Amino acid sequence: MRRRALLVSALTAASAVTAGCSTVEPRTEHTNPVEKTSDDPRDDEKYLEFPGDGGDLAVVGVDPRFSPLPEHFHTWISHAEDTELQSLTQRFVAPDGDGTPPQLSLEGPFMGDAEPHPSVSLYRDDGAAVVEVHRFGELADETVFINFPVIRWPESSRRVVVENTVELVRSGLLDRTHVLDGRLEFSAETDGSD
Repeated sequence: MRRRALLVSALTAASAVTAGCSTVEPRTEHTNPVEKTSDDPRDDEKYLEFPGDGGDLAVVGVDPRFSPLPEHFHTWISHAEDTELQSLTQRFVAPDGDGTPPQLSLEGPFMGDAEPHPSVSLYRDDGAAVVEVHRFGELADETVFINFPVIRWPESSRRVVVENTVELVRSGLLDRTHVLDGRLEFSAETDGSD
């Protein structure tokens, strides 16, 4: 009888230790990036800096080309050397438009010669054009540049909001996933006649 009580007590202690270990979360969310603007006055580029230990964990930039409506969105992501890109989701919204979503396309080359190639989805959801990079493939450990030409933009809209979510992994004894969330807002300059 005593042996059984001792065994139950040992199992309870072991499960308590295991439960304590499982509370270590290998996933960190970053939702307060520093927003910066390009120093070049001819450039509309803005970018989000996500600070990490000893430097930037990642920087996500978007450069829209207005003429006077958006014609292109140039997106880029740089990240710390000891990290790999896992996924990217960007939502392009025209908040002052007629409610129809923008229509974008993907311009190559977005991939090199080696495999695996990136896996990308481009679709419209409610009032947004959505880009999802599900896998970066051979580009996971590089700075990535993506160009999205605009096929159709709501003509009444002179503003765009780009919501960005990036997942990257820092390898180590335990892989740690970092989820980076931030948004950028742009306005086309008008000459006052609108």
